[in-house]
Amino acid sequence: MLKKYAILERVNQEKIMGIVRVATLDAAAKTMAALYEGGVTVAELAFTMPYAHTILEALTKEYGDRMLIGAGTVLDEATARLAILSGAQFLVTPAVNADVVRVANRYGIPCFTGVNTPTELVSALECGVDVVKLFPASGFKPSVIKDLKAPFPNAEIMAVGGVSLENIKAWIDAGAFACGIGGELVAGAKTGDYAAVTAAARAFREIVSK
Repeated sequence: MLKKYAILERVNQEKIMGIVRVATLDAAAKTMAALYEGGVTVAELAFTMPYAHTILEALTKEYGDRMLIGAGTVLDEATARLAILSGAQFLVTPAVNADVVRVANRYGIPCFTGVNTPTELVSALECGVDVVKLFPASGFKPSVIKDLKAPFPNAEIMAVGGVSLENIKAWIDAGAFACGIGGELVAGAKTGDYAAVTAAARAFREIVSK
């Protein structure tokens, strides 16, 4: 398994983190395969689905040598530890939870912690978070990263929520550490159109690679 800062470096290099939120192992596996084929090799599996830990375990065994797979929507300490023991290489939360961050730090993996205000950003940094997740990013313009980095120059910020083909370049150019993308990237998975997922992944990758 990659060490914490190697994981962070890879996420930063890839710039795109797919957000997979489906209902079955089959759908999750096909979505991961479609993302990989399209050039997206970092993804989080949302822990809002039944048996998410067993799905994550299967995916990390299948794709762990080719993809970086983490657990998303991690809301509490128990879920954090279960996700890590199931193979998660990073955690993603929608809000600041010091217990979740402590578990991630204990096991030596990153926790991308959701924030929406400067106060929450400070709380996350004081908990030991390396990269905060600005969520939902749809409520801001990309220039907010520059605004936040003025008083918090050491903060690394990932944009999640509302990132699209139209604005991802603006977020990256504004200094985003990476961008988490769900809807527009994996929409095809909802109807079983995994070719559409691959096409979307390629489109996002092409923009980010310019």
